[in-house]
Amino acid sequence: MDFLVLLLGGAVLGLAGVFVRLADTTANLGPFASAFWRMAVAAPFLLAWAAVQWKLPRKACPPATRIDPAQTPPQWFGKRPAPPALLTHWPTWGLALFAAAMFALDLVFFHLAVTWTAVGNATLESNFAPVLITLAFWVITRNAPQPAFLAGLAAALGGAALMIGPNFGHSRALLGDASGLVSAVFYAAYQVGIQQARQRLSTAPLMAVVTLLAAVALWPFALAEGRPWPTAAIGWVWVLGLALLVQIGGQVVIAYAVRRLNPALSSVGLLVQPAMAVVYAWILLGEALTAPQLLGAGLVLAGIYLARKGM
Repeated sequence: MDFLVLLLGGAVLGLAGVFVRLADTTANLGPFASAFWRMAVAAPFLLAWAAVQWKLPRKACPPATRIDPAQTPPQWFGKRPAPPALLTHWPTWGLALFAAAMFALDLVFFHLAVTWTAVGNATLESNFAPVLITLAFWVITRNAPQPAFLAGLAAALGGAALMIGPNFGHSRALLGDASGLVSAVFYAAYQVGIQQARQRLSTAPLMAVVTLLAAVALWPFALAEGRPWPTAAIGWVWVLGLALLVQIGGQVVIAYAVRRLNPALSSVGLLVQPAMAVVYAWILLGEALTAPQLLGAGLVLAGIYLARKGM
């Protein structure tokens, strides 16, 4: 059941790029503005959820049952030791601020990528984050990853080359692909910050604070862009989809399911997000991939899976 919940969350997250593109094309809402509204609309709901969670244990749960091993943060590397606590000396507020800033920058570049290149390309490229995290820990700890990781890295890079290849000669699309890869860097940093902060805070207050701070960080981008408001009512439909379905529904559902699943199984299930993004873009936006790009997409998915397995 938890694995099906994980698949559902990943499938919902796959809609993010489609909603961003539709907000831009049907309501002239800029990519930075859609990122801001995604956070700003979701924040009050998450704050309310955190408030409810704050009160529930005191009223409904006896002290002996408050500690639930199933709710401890999952190990990133399966049976391997947890990654070094790089930010362990940081105060909790510093970790939350860092995670929010990295998430905001991730959204800035991801939303740019969705606007400039194919939605499928942007989503697949942003999912390079786990690969980048492992590369960073390789450099820091000098512990070489398993051969499966290196094979996955090679497959993912080869697949990305096949997907990006048709965009050479089209500067805007090529910039979009570059933005998608840059977003993966910031998303990787966000994941590190969240992993460290999760040692001290439960999911509800952490997600609420990070979402609120990210909204504050994104507001200047939305203002500078000059398109902070939808010019048509349909734009608010896409904003609500981003906030309620993607930010709350997708993220919360995945957070609920991942902590109860084996990390290897979770890695497979989360691949549904970029895969479904390609399908949604094809059905809703008419973005059909060429045969080489389809092969590249398959290589990227296989590469990410192997890389995660080799962590």
